[in-house]
Amino acid sequence: MPASSLILGEALANRCSQVLYRCLEEVGSTKGALYLRVPDGVGFQVVSFYGWPRGTRPPVSLPLDHPLTVRAQRERRTFVVNDASESPELAAFGQGGEWPRYLITPVYLQGDWVGLLIQRDRIKGGTFDADRDGPPTVAICEDLAVSLKEFHLYGGSGAGSPLTVSAADFDAGPAPGDLPTASAIIDEVAPVPERLLPVVGSAVPAIRAPETRLPSSGPADQEQLHGFPGGQDGYAALPWEADRTLSGWVAPPPVSPERQHGMMPPEQRAFFWEIAGLLCQILSASAVALWVEDPEEIRPILAFSTLPLSPELQQQILAHATFHLPAVRETDLRLITRTEMPEVPELKGAFATYMPLLLNETPQGHDLMMVFRTEDHSFSITEIEAIQQLSRVLGLYLQEARLHERYHHAFLSVSHRILQSGESRVPTLRPHSLATARLARDLALRLELATEEVEAVSIAAILHDVGLLLLDPQMLAKPQLTEEELKKVRNHPELAAVFLKDLRFPFDVVKMIRHHHERWDGHGYPDGLRETAIPIGSRIIGLIEAYEVMTSGKGYRRPKGFRQVLAELQNESGSQFDPTVLEAFSELMTRKGERA
Repeated sequence: MPASSLILGEALANRCSQVLYRCLEEVGSTKGALYLRVPDGVGFQVVSFYGWPRGTRPPVSLPLDHPLTVRAQRERRTFVVNDASESPELAAFGQGGEWPRYLITPVYLQGDWVGLLIQRDRIKGGTFDADRDGPPTVAICEDLAVSLKEFHLYGGSGAGSPLTVSAADFDAGPAPGDLPTASAIIDEVAPVPERLLPVVGSAVPAIRAPETRLPSSGPADQEQLHGFPGGQDGYAALPWEADRTLSGWVAPPPVSPERQHGMMPPEQRAFFWEIAGLLCQILSASAVALWVEDPEEIRPILAFSTLPLSPELQQQILAHATFHLPAVRETDLRLITRTEMPEVPELKGAFATYMPLLLNETPQGHDLMMVFRTEDHSFSITEIEAIQQLSRVLGLYLQEARLHERYHHAFLSVSHRILQSGESRVPTLRPHSLATARLARDLALRLELATEEVEAVSIAAILHDVGLLLLDPQMLAKPQLTEEELKKVRNHPELAAVFLKDLRFPFDVVKMIRHHHERWDGHGYPDGLRETAIPIGSRIIGLIEAYEVMTSGKGYRRPKGFRQVLAELQNESGSQFDPTVLEAFSELMTRKGERA
């Protein structure tokens, strides 16, 4: 760390943050870091950054002899690094990305070098281009220089000599009626002491809500589902662009017009509840709603409120969503609500004002957040800034979630290809594995497992019997096996683990596959694990595989009805199967049977 450091007032800190966020909107960089020169000329200190994944951050400081600052001083203009493999000086900035790309610009004030702007990873994974991205970046840096000059941050004994500026010099503090800034809120959850400085968006007028009153389901109690006749089975999830406010914006038709009902993952719901709760605390909002569009699914709308919402207010939220999303029929929309005070009387009447914001817009999805209030007065500029600041945090989180889902789909494709390669050797393996995977995923969702565990179960279920491809197919086709042959077949979980270990799945896929024949009572194989020592994914797959074998008539046995199979599985509760997992599976299959 430098011996001395910059101390920025709130006003200048916010101005730096505003300038930085223009990189996202005008250049399309999804990550950015702004460094300013510290006193005594010892180096640079980060004053604002955005877009870095949770738990990571750019370096706090850069000394003058750092290879990156040396290179920037030599270049003296914007330069591009689209292949960082030969630029070790950028390694500290590459956290959270496999192929980071950079656009780096030194900032000058009256000929003196005062800052360094580092942008990373264009939207949709594109490369940077100096001819295309250089001019808007130079304009951004020129505006930054104007701000630094306006606040007299650099000057004094020599040209370009920085001054230590205290908060009292330029920031007298917020007016009594002002709301707290989003930066103060983010301080509570930031993974590092240096806070993420917020962007202050431009003011937009509030938008009046139409008087729409339609029948709806009952009020919410904590997180409550509305319009889910078939339960909450399934969910799925692509990249991201800058958020903006909207009024008459209408979503274009989705990629797939025949979409199935889906579900928001539990941790994504929990993150939205936190953001919406913050909004309701810092401004007078009656409800906050979120729609996350997916090209393959119709997901429910999430609605948060401090007080329970009446059926009319719930339906008004749905009516607003259908206005902005005409490709979705109102009968297909469902609502998940959560309220902080479910025991108090419900909020009645109608929403008089609302503010819709488009968080992310791509050809594959349009994330829409709506803030409602029952009072008939517009949102103030300060309130709009707070809404926009927190909406950016939510938008970046959803962007990372979509990217995570894309990686999951890539691993699924690899898993399917492995199965296809073995169809000629073991013809029954692929249909059995896919049937097991579908039910295992449904059960993992019903158990409210975290998204990464759901993804791990899905992949492990597809590949759980891949070890059979390493055995003699003529032996597997026999109606009866000898003890020696049975011993070889029982080795298939270990064979699969050895076969898959070099794929480096980001989840515990290999461990789940290795232990999917363990038993709750400890009498399974290969390691005799018992109870919760068995991975939850292994317990799910072992149960689903037994069900699928009995209902499909695998081998030379006749298929059985699902109710008969459930009864037989119940007899093994607490011995072969986890009682909790078996109970959830019985409820799941009973509901599926009722729907069928």
